[in-house]
Amino acid sequence: MKSRLHEIGRIGRPRGLDGWVRFEPDSSYTATLITKNRIVYINDHRSGYRPLRIEEVYTEEKRNTVSFFVKFDMITNRTSSEEIKDKALFSDQFDPEDEPTVTEAEDYAGYDIIADEGNGNESIGSVLDIMDNPAHSILEVKIGKGSMLIPFVDEYVSEIDHGKRLIHCQNLDQLMGEEE
Repeated sequence: MKSRLHEIGRIGRPRGLDGWVRFEPDSSYTATLITKNRIVYINDHRSGYRPLRIEEVYTEEKRNTVSFFVKFDMITNRTSSEEIKDKALFSDQFDPEDEPTVTEAEDYAGYDIIADEGNGNESIGSVLDIMDNPAHSILEVKIGKGSMLIPFVDEYVSEIDHGKRLIHCQNLDQLMGEEE
């Protein structure tokens, strides 16, 4: 399944003692994206993707090559910048080269969610995105003014109707918090 995050480049060597790192973008589009987007993600293999907020970006040009240097909010010294060296950075911003086609079987965006517990065939929300996770994929669903994450496993997803663009779900009460 296609993740909502895509790799935009890698973190290079540290610069200075205050946590600045060199950023090596994958493309010129990424170079523009890093200067406009303030939230990027780094893959921490123990806990998945971790968000990093960009505090500052500056560029240097030497020998017709532009270098990007980035300061993140949680990276405050050379030791922590050494720890993230050579890790990939990801973004959830749209990349025109990665636009998914509607014909892909795993594209569930816009599918209506039907709760099988007493709602009949009434939609409780619609799929915004599908996130990849090492264990299983997760549906991000817009419900009212909020959103819900539904694991894409048999315990919660009982049936998919591609013709009607419906996903029948069960046991959703296990995922909802106590309402006051």
